[in-house]
Amino acid sequence: MINYILIILSFFLFFKQLVADEDLDKGKVIAENICSVCHGVNGQANTGGNSVLVPHLTAQNEFYLIEKLKDYKSKKLEHHQMSLIADMLSVDDIKNVSKWYSSIKIEIEDIEK
Repeated sequence: MINYILIILSFFLFFKQLVADEDLDKGKVIAENICSVCHGVNGQANTGGNSVLVPHLTAQNEFYLIEKLKDYKSKKLEHHQMSLIADMLSVDDIKNVSKWYSSIKIEIEDIEK
């Protein structure tokens, strides 16, 4: 009985990982085709991240990004370009692209080396 439960649990975890990987891939496609013009595919903004209007998105909190995109979509937040872009995205698109940018890890280098 325990073996049966372990097999089902393993299958569930494997399937969940496959779905998560697919969502991440979908998010990357959105980033490449829509977001990269300003924020870059890797989340490094063309402004160098020094602009309040075009920030870096690398390693940003996934749920923060979801909420901000939903706010642009609902017009709770107004920004000419971001509101138009958010209107084009479905809720799943918003979740996937947020997952993509939040999954990017940053490395901090020791400048004294």
